[in-house]
Amino acid sequence: MKYKWIFFDADETLFHFDAFKGLALMFSRNGVEFTQEDFAAYQKVNKSLWVDYQNGTINANKLKNTRFEAWSKKLNISTQVLNQGFLTAMADICSPLAGAKDLLDSLHGKVKL
Repeated sequence: MKYKWIFFDADETLFHFDAFKGLALMFSRNGVEFTQEDFAAYQKVNKSLWVDYQNGTINANKLKNTRFEAWSKKLNISTQVLNQGFLTAMADICSPLAGAKDLLDSLHGKVKL
């Protein structure tokens, strides 16, 4: 085989991630009804942080914590706990995209993934 390694970005490459549903699940586990308006406010902060991260002006830890600062203050829950709750909720709701499992199965043992 021509390649020894194949790298995948999981988000919308191998799995479907619905950030709104993930956030709604995470917040519901903390007794909060998360609305579309809340999501729009979150996205305003989150999207600019991702731009800063991709430009190398902030690191991943700064991104993970800053995106939840307003909610952390409002709920008196650390940004680390909120971020971990979000990652857990996303893992609970994500689903593989059509053909992703077959692709990985076909590559298994032939290249490093």
